[in-house]
Amino acid sequence: MYYNLLMKNFVNWAILAPGTIANSMATAMQGAISKSKTGKQIRTYAVASRSNERAKEFAARFNFKKAYGSYEELFEDSDVDAVYIANPHAFHHDSAIQALNNGKHVLCEKPAGCSVNQLQNMIFTAKKNNLFFMEAMWTAFNPTILNIIKIIKNGEIGQLKHIESRFCNRIPYDPKHRLYAPELAGGALLDLGIYNIYFAMMINDFLPIINHSSAVRMLNGVDVWNSINLTFQNNVTTSFQSAADMPAGSDTHDAIIFGTKGFITVKNFFMTEHAKLHLYKSESGNNNKITKKLDIPFMINGYEYELIHATECILAGKTDSHIHTWEKTKKLCNIMDTLRKDWSMKYAWE
Repeated sequence: MYYNLLMKNFVNWAILAPGTIANSMATAMQGAISKSKTGKQIRTYAVASRSNERAKEFAARFNFKKAYGSYEELFEDSDVDAVYIANPHAFHHDSAIQALNNGKHVLCEKPAGCSVNQLQNMIFTAKKNNLFFMEAMWTAFNPTILNIIKIIKNGEIGQLKHIESRFCNRIPYDPKHRLYAPELAGGALLDLGIYNIYFAMMINDFLPIINHSSAVRMLNGVDVWNSINLTFQNNVTTSFQSAADMPAGSDTHDAIIFGTKGFITVKNFFMTEHAKLHLYKSESGNNNKITKKLDIPFMINGYEYELIHATECILAGKTDSHIHTWEKTKKLCNIMDTLRKDWSMKYAWE
């Protein structure tokens, strides 16, 4: 099937689990088809849900040709080339393994694996089957963040010193909600804090972390709030909070990147379209001037960039992305494993 895909020069995409985030990806697929150069190579082919009715409704709304009432039917369809996995992350491992073993390329919503052990098994299976596998970390492809990194590398804020961010949401407590359920790998870290970590990793060119500390508040066996400090090999630090049960007041999804000459404010850092460069006007830093604004709207909704990249990688015969690589995914997952170990937080299958 893999070599036939290379010959036909397009990818039949399927979506597994048509929930909220799948709606966003389907919207991106539709937009990418009409607005991007890669659009002619993207086909919205199939969707699978545990509910046949839900699958049919989703397929009709987003112009997918096939609708399946089970994941197994999707995996057995030989015309499916690649699967975007969008079910809760506790099920990512089994879904990805099954897709890969059925000859499907995989773009798996973050976190791809709930632990490094799970992730390594997924990567091993992709290698074994000579198939593309990538975690769907849309932050890695964000045009504003990529431009922020250029500003930092050009020395415009001087020497990089510290990154501060917050990703705090308030979800009413329900022990069955996926964020509060340990059997669904709930908690703030894997759902929200993962973005804080990856953002800081991007800014620091994925250098090793040499020190860390954290505080956590647990509820029902999962972290509902955490405060984390990391130090990178270049001595740049990051501090952040993520929470599932409370907002952080103002600027609850924002970040600030500090340097010796100034700082960059980033609105909604994990899905940003806006940033501002501030340069210090005094030694105290109390006075600063905005010298540059980045306003880079998404082509569609932000999901299109990882989709386009994955499509191009698949058609080029790649198994690993050159942007969000397996190695970067493993580094990210390893940090979260380390933090969970500090908190004595284990999932049922560990």
